Amino acid sequence: MNINGHDIVKRIDNRLVALGFGRKVLAIDLGIPKTTISSWSIKSIVPRADDLYRVAQFLKVPVVWLLTGEDETGLTPEERELVDCYRRLDDRDRAEVVGIIALKLERYGQGGKALA
Repeated sequence: MNINGHDIVKRIDNRLVALGFGRKVLAIDLGIPKTTISSWSIKSIVPRADDLYRVAQFLKVPVVWLLTGEDETGLTPEERELVDCYRRLDDRDRAEVVGIIALKLERYGQGGKALA
């Protein structure tokens, strides 16, 4: 497996877009220069472990996903966030969410499977 800074920054940028942020917000939050983030990509530098950890915390993704683009659970960051939110609900709200999903899936037919 070839891990490089360019791919890591692409994943960072994609996740930032999904969260509605830019590199500037990330850099300010982490207390590192925005140019440092750019240099990870330009020079294909793998960020230091402590920087990777802080970036992962900010983006709410596992460090392994930043490094490889894969998550041991097989979930995308958005799916992981959905699961995390679901787990914070009480039993009644969880049942309601499951009911809403079941209703949505009925629209797709074919045993509740989403159409591609």
